[in-house]
Amino acid sequence: MTGIKPEAPRPRVAAVIVTRNRPEELRRLLAQLERQFLAPCDIIVVDNGDCPVTPRLCQDAAALHLRSEANLGGAGGFALGALMALARGAEWLWLWDDDGWPCEADALARLLQRQRAGGAAIVSPLVLDAADPELCAFPFRLGGRRLLARADVQRRPVIAGQAHLFNGALMPAATFHRFGVPDTRLFIRGDEVDFMLRVMRGGGAVETLTTVTARHPSGMQEAMPVLGGLLLAAVPPDDLRRGMMFRNRAHVARLHRRWPMLAIDVLRYGAFFLARRRPDWAGWRHWLASSARGWRGELGGPVAQPRPAPIPSIPPLTEAAPHHA
Repeated sequence: MTGIKPEAPRPRVAAVIVTRNRPEELRRLLAQLERQFLAPCDIIVVDNGDCPVTPRLCQDAAALHLRSEANLGGAGGFALGALMALARGAEWLWLWDDDGWPCEADALARLLQRQRAGGAAIVSPLVLDAADPELCAFPFRLGGRRLLARADVQRRPVIAGQAHLFNGALMPAATFHRFGVPDTRLFIRGDEVDFMLRVMRGGGAVETLTTVTARHPSGMQEAMPVLGGLLLAAVPPDDLRRGMMFRNRAHVARLHRRWPMLAIDVLRYGAFFLARRRPDWAGWRHWLASSARGWRGELGGPVAQPRPAPIPSIPPLTEAAPHHA
């Protein structure tokens, strides 16, 4: 038996997925996780929706299906999934939106290798546009320039201080023990930025490993150029997402003292809503009101409360028959 090295224990990695009524996207992601040659030990799917297909997909993938009776949003979903993963003994957590997926079969292995070597609190893959893999799904600000082309970004094998969460980001359990979980009050659109800034303010390193890639729908579809393209204004397509994002941006700016960003937001959204042939006064008032709520810390999401169970009927009390000795 001498000379035989014991096999190294399998890393205890839990993949945490948040989904809501997107069965085809979830099916694709689960299939890509299955083909990882270093597969997660645990897959936890937090289901904010009511699609009847989702539980069956989880069962087929041997994933733990956590059905939330109330829509917790992305923030609440990742908080719940992270806590469940930690409670089940995960050493690393691999976080995924349901509409993203890893490109390489060794993506998890390489992210884990990088994390072990550098000790970063967050290591993220380079997130590419699902429709055009030669473009990034989200831009990087490097050297004073906004870069979107994959070739430009991949000139740096590692980008420190920037990551686009939660699209394949790998984190050790210590990250959550030290910095907490995503703020459930933010619901959607801003919880990932707050979490990353919280980690960085606490001294945790954040990295994007550009040699490992993932795919995700482009965030540039919502990016509207203003002031001749000098700035971009992110404008989601519906009132709910717009209100959440405007509110959360103001809250995050105040919480993390990002005063320049707040000033630039006044400029960018003022230009977007007002500097046009027909000013959108209703849109501008919506931005002002939503931002004011965030500034005041009026948070929370439009969570649908679960329907209370019916109160069981109690039979009327009847007088007991007298007992005769």
